[in-house]
Amino acid sequence: MAGLVIGRRALVSRALVAGALATGALASGCSAALPEAEARRERDGSRALALEMLQVDEAGNDLKLAQLRTLIDTGLPKTASPKRILVIGAGPAGLTAGTLLSEAGHEVTVLEANASRTGGRVKTFRGMFSDPALYAEAGAMRLPSAHPMVLALADKLGVRRRQFHNVDVAPDAPSAPAVPVIYRSFTGDTWSNGAVREVVSPSARGATMIRVNGQTICRTDYARDPAAVHRAFGADFSSPSRLALDAIMNKTDVRADHPIDRQIDGWTDIFNTYEDYSLHRYLMAEGWSLPQIEAVGTLENLTSRLHYGVIGALVDHALIRPDATYWELAGGTASLTDALTAKLGPAVRQGKRMTRLEQTEHGVRVWTTAETGTEHTDGAPADPIESFDADYAIVAIPLTAARFCTFDPPLSYAKRRAIVELHHDAATKVLLEFKTRFWEQGPKGFRGGGCVTDSPNRFVYFPSHVEGSDGGVVLASYTWSDDAQRWDSLTDSERIHFALAGMRELFGPVIDTEFTGVGLSQSWQRARYALGEAVIPTPGQLHEHHAATRTVEGRVHFAGDHTSLKPAWIEGALESAVRTALEVHQR
Repeated sequence: MAGLVIGRRALVSRALVAGALATGALASGCSAALPEAEARRERDGSRALALEMLQVDEAGNDLKLAQLRTLIDTGLPKTASPKRILVIGAGPAGLTAGTLLSEAGHEVTVLEANASRTGGRVKTFRGMFSDPALYAEAGAMRLPSAHPMVLALADKLGVRRRQFHNVDVAPDAPSAPAVPVIYRSFTGDTWSNGAVREVVSPSARGATMIRVNGQTICRTDYARDPAAVHRAFGADFSSPSRLALDAIMNKTDVRADHPIDRQIDGWTDIFNTYEDYSLHRYLMAEGWSLPQIEAVGTLENLTSRLHYGVIGALVDHALIRPDATYWELAGGTASLTDALTAKLGPAVRQGKRMTRLEQTEHGVRVWTTAETGTEHTDGAPADPIESFDADYAIVAIPLTAARFCTFDPPLSYAKRRAIVELHHDAATKVLLEFKTRFWEQGPKGFRGGGCVTDSPNRFVYFPSHVEGSDGGVVLASYTWSDDAQRWDSLTDSERIHFALAGMRELFGPVIDTEFTGVGLSQSWQRARYALGEAVIPTPGQLHEHHAATRTVEGRVHFAGDHTSLKPAWIEGALESAVRTALEVHQR
């Protein structure tokens, strides 16, 4: 039995069959019917997930290409019958859907609970450091070239972007200039918002540090002799952790240069075979030892999410990699949602937290409260209580926030289960301001990239660009899941204290002389309006709940990155925005 692997849904099916046999419910010759039907349903569900992952419709059309053309080139067709539309939530999904519908001639009102800002989990700390030229990201910080919609939208809105160095480069290395966005479709079409030019990135420096098991080593030295670091974990392998992970994750061959039918079949097989697997179970099934999992997990930021579904790890592994190209927005990622908010103008109503949504055959009514406090301080519902009427609504708030709203009539059972059960992860950042960018100085100086440590800080990221300042803000601790929850239990002052301690282990006493005394932190688990970072499904949850996140409920539509297969990415939010805007527009 050692080689037998049985998925949880298969076990459920067998239990149902056994129960039916015990009660005589299955007639002779029908005992295989239920497992076969269940297997067919699972395969169909896996194919639906594969189509969505690849953004292909049942007719074989490229949805991503169509979305780009709608979002950037044409917008929605002008309407001859304007509708009144309420959009709940002013994050990237809600703002983008609202903009598309407003520009098509509909009457749009966007209701946002947060009275101090829009953007949702897109949040930039500005004007909060001793040097007013400095800012830092509390939320989304890097935009991959593999996500054309968000990059093209920034370009369309006139938000300047520049290269984000996910790996460290020489301090004086010239960054690649922003190039037009390119999307090459499986149909043979190429979409671009300018003359196509390839990105030429500066070479990696390899000067950032790894500090694990009491050893401190720069990445260049680690690449020269990885086994020396691995032995401290009790692991016996000699390839760098990233290459070891590539070898195992890339076994699921769904390369983009394959014909689209083959990609669909490949992703269908992945969902059908592995969606019930945690990342830990997947690695064990592929023959990894526990010390190897611990070594690669620590070095590649996987340990805190080993118990989550492997599908999300496969997707993120393809995006967050040393050889990928990333971009950041001048002025911070919030420059994107600020520009969308400005386009909508007075249609965005802040300080309006939805508490109840009623719908009839003829329209919807949304009830809101104001609140005391801010997103950073304690607060509670307060007057005025207001209601807003419309023909349709788009709910673009996190499922965690929808949990505290009443729907009349109740949402479908499948939707309610998704709201209650889908796992939302924790993510916490601690940011520290320094007088000078001391890490850029000396023969081993570097810009961008990050350090990894097994201290509570776990991952440390350095700014790729600083304009108009001698100093810089370091993301001194970036943690997820259980790692983040440890930080969430601390006070703000304690987070700064322990983040400084972890930086001191890496850089020594220079930390104390260079620290300006200003530190900020962001716990998304404790954020009043987000109530968590993003949906990170546990094994089996995509098959069980994903479809329900995006189904229309009467006159109510649902958007947000959690309704896409790119949770935690702005691209997923934009895909959902175009989808829901089209749904409402075409009613």
